[in-house]
Amino acid sequence: MIDLPVLMTASVDPKGMPTARWTPLEREKMYVETLQFYMKDFGNREGHYDFVFAENSGWDKERILSQVKVPDNITLEYIELDPNDYDVSRLKGYNEALMIDQVTLLSEAIRRAGRFFKVTGRYPFINLYRLLREVGRRAGEEMQLYADCKDHNVYQWLHLPLDGHRGETRYYAVSLNFYNEYFRGRYKKVQGPNTVEDLMLYNIRKHKDEQGVYGRFRTQPHISGLEGSYRQFNSRWMDFFDSKDNDSFVLTVKRYIRQVLRWTMPWWKV
Repeated sequence: MIDLPVLMTASVDPKGMPTARWTPLEREKMYVETLQFYMKDFGNREGHYDFVFAENSGWDKERILSQVKVPDNITLEYIELDPNDYDVSRLKGYNEALMIDQVTLLSEAIRRAGRFFKVTGRYPFINLYRLLREVGRRAGEEMQLYADCKDHNVYQWLHLPLDGHRGETRYYAVSLNFYNEYFRGRYKKVQGPNTVEDLMLYNIRKHKDEQGVYGRFRTQPHISGLEGSYRQFNSRWMDFFDSKDNDSFVLTVKRYIRQVLRWTMPWWKV
């Protein structure tokens, strides 16, 4: 497996951001449990792993680290970012992109590796190891961007008020060279509610035929935990598309369906 540090982004205290769900103490518990899951999972595997935990709300570092036991084969780099840069008036995607701009300049592990695998830090990716292994096996040292997206018209065909054209920013792998050239600071120039997702989709479309660029994971990520933003819909039948519980029955069914589609129709980005 290639040297691919895992970057976990975190905002324990959303400072009253209107779209954020859960109190700071509830969010702290989620971040701690996610870290504990990764430390246990990767601590039982061969090899050494780097995790970078970046927090931007000024939360007490020791409240988190005191609850996490780091195994000998894992290096956990905790980076505290300036909470004054946290802009509640901007959507969380903007603040997360700003955070990544900053932490990629500060993290020793990321600078040494020249790349990173970004995950949203509040909930665990149950099959994170498998995702990392896929990037290493398919892309290897030549990896520039390894990402996912939705890029289909199914929702339009079904007349559903959902967006079928969005880049996936909860998880992706990218080299520092590619990030610096095509992502750093670019989110400030994109307009609309899904700025970072739109930027990701744009880069997948633009660079999909270049060496080291992959716009589709073959492994369906298993994201656990609860979503952090308020739901868009109130009708019960829309739960199939918009459940807040990542481990709900309907989202579990969707995950299995999407895995089959990744195996059988990898070109169809749903």
